[in-house]
Amino acid sequence: MIKAIVMDMDGTLLDPSNKIMPKTKSALIQLQKKGIQLILASGRSYTRLMPYATELTMDKHCGWLLEVDGVAVYDLSKMERTILRRMTMEEVQMVFSDLIHRNCESMACFDDGVYDYFPDEIRQIKKNIRIKENLPEDFPWTGGPWGWLADMRDGYPNIHYITHVSEISPPINKIQLMQEEQEIQFLYQVLAEKFLDFNVFRTAPRQLEILPKGVSKGETLEKIMEREGWTKDEVLAFGDGENDVSLFDVVENSFAMGQAKAYVKERAKHVTASNNQEGIWQALYKLGLLED
Repeated sequence: MIKAIVMDMDGTLLDPSNKIMPKTKSALIQLQKKGIQLILASGRSYTRLMPYATELTMDKHCGWLLEVDGVAVYDLSKMERTILRRMTMEEVQMVFSDLIHRNCESMACFDDGVYDYFPDEIRQIKKNIRIKENLPEDFPWTGGPWGWLADMRDGYPNIHYITHVSEISPPINKIQLMQEEQEIQFLYQVLAEKFLDFNVFRTAPRQLEILPKGVSKGETLEKIMEREGWTKDEVLAFGDGENDVSLFDVVENSFAMGQAKAYVKERAKHVTASNNQEGIWQALYKLGLLED
């Protein structure tokens, strides 16, 4: 009997426009009414997750937010947040001091904002895009997992553009970096070998995330499962990024989205359709969890 469904957000629950597709939304609300709990497991903090939780009526059905790749959990039944492990400033300085000498955009993320650094070469790329797309002057310079410019002000309103690691102040949840896909593959290999005390995840084709060892979605999901008394065969997991693989490792039935990279699909028990094709709904329907 399925008691919970845990889902990544970007590339999994959300379509390319950051929306929950209609069949998937309807199915998830229906299943909650039958007693199945939902868990949103994301690299995002609760500030960017809460609107989706409300849309899915999770506040009425004892849902959970598994935040920032396992840094924190939010119990929606109690409206109670628990911080499990943030990065120390020593860890932040160690990693960020290396990244600012590489050709990438680097961000130190806190609950409702980021410290953002990018070199002159990337600044010029961003300038060209802003001109080409005729973006307003107040449009953020921040990059995202799908492009060099992304407006994340809905969840990260406090954006600080920095030139040196000394400008970063605690508390910091994680570090993430953006570059084009081919360069990301190279950076992943280099950084995974260099930062042996950290988890380095490919969360999207052009994004890496870095957290200390011992912090992952899977390890935090295990804590939730233990608290709720759920066994491995009672939880379904959906994801598309390398940071979702740890979820797959702690449940019996895991699903990689259709557009996920091969290294993610290889670790999942099943592969469903893409996030743009109602992949979660299709999997739930094939499992017989939904009414015709």
